[in-house]
Amino acid sequence: MLFYASILRRIFCLLCILAMSGNDVFAQSPGAVIITGKVTDGKTGKPLPFANVFINNSTIGTTADENGNYRLGNLAIGNLDIGVSFLGYETLRQTLRFEQAGQKSVMFKMKEGSELEGVTIYARKNKNREKYLKILTRELLGNSPFSKQCKIRNAEVLRISMDDNGHLSAQSSKPLIIENEALGYRIFQDLDDFDYFEGKVYYGGSTRFELLQSQDDLQKKLWRANQVQAYRGSLKHLLTSMVTDSLTENGFKVYQVIPDSLRMFSSVRNTGGYNALRNHIGNRIIPVGGERLIREGSITTERLVVSKTQLEVFNVNKRGRSPYPDMGYAYTQITMPQGFIVITPQGWVVNPMNFEIAGDLGNDRFSTLLPSDWKRDE
Repeated sequence: MLFYASILRRIFCLLCILAMSGNDVFAQSPGAVIITGKVTDGKTGKPLPFANVFINNSTIGTTADENGNYRLGNLAIGNLDIGVSFLGYETLRQTLRFEQAGQKSVMFKMKEGSELEGVTIYARKNKNREKYLKILTRELLGNSPFSKQCKIRNAEVLRISMDDNGHLSAQSSKPLIIENEALGYRIFQDLDDFDYFEGKVYYGGSTRFELLQSQDDLQKKLWRANQVQAYRGSLKHLLTSMVTDSLTENGFKVYQVIPDSLRMFSSVRNTGGYNALRNHIGNRIIPVGGERLIREGSITTERLVVSKTQLEVFNVNKRGRSPYPDMGYAYTQITMPQGFIVITPQGWVVNPMNFEIAGDLGNDRFSTLLPSDWKRDE
């Protein structure tokens, strides 16, 4: 009897331990990554309670406890771009790479934010500021069917300036809050850089997605339908179609520029000045499928898109302008200076600084932006 009582006590203790550890013991996927650590002030070493720790460009994140301790679990192997934010401090970003499952402790030491110096900042009621704010809002939110349902909730955190050369610049003193009521996301954007000049825009910074609270199931279904609409024809859709070798089925036509050394003719012969696409095929460009462009990555969660020359992409499900009169579809040029980019099988670009994109797919903005962990098959 004493033997069985001892066994029962051990089982009870084990169950208590599992209960205290929460659901992670059961919910953790095999082959997953766990990151734990602490967020502190870089000078004093004091903990920063309730700091936000998140995977950049995703809905994956957590809040540190009152002692600054955090835990992020169930993460995929590969590159993890981690962001940490806390009111009054500069947002931190750190990229970690995991090539196998495991747990890693990462400590974050944060630096207090500093004011911009040497920049003319336009006051909230200044007429110039209102004019420039409209430009910035248009360029950040884009011009899609969902743009009117996107709002910047705290424009007062924007520091906007115009230099003598006509560059419109902006930074945010705190995360810019963008609510996308069409897709169901609240986006926290640390706008480190914004530059608009002669119709071209560049912006960068950490991006954290948060799900909006839906009123009912009907709203959830509407958000999901809008998300699917935003996905169709997007860069994420294009890259996923390359991985699955289903470009044609998903409405994409992709052509690869032939290297100069391999071209049959030095120039394209146009008939009567008509720059038809058919005159370029086989001479300057060739059609390619996903099987030609995609290579396996060094780990299971990565793929390589490989092309040493420019890619020309058409979305035949969307009318638009292109250099070719016989191809009146949305047109994009993709260039990879290093000859390749690393992506996930879900179509997220791991190293976005290693490629250049111009044309239709280069016009994606926050009104159509989906987080990196969004799944089309949910």
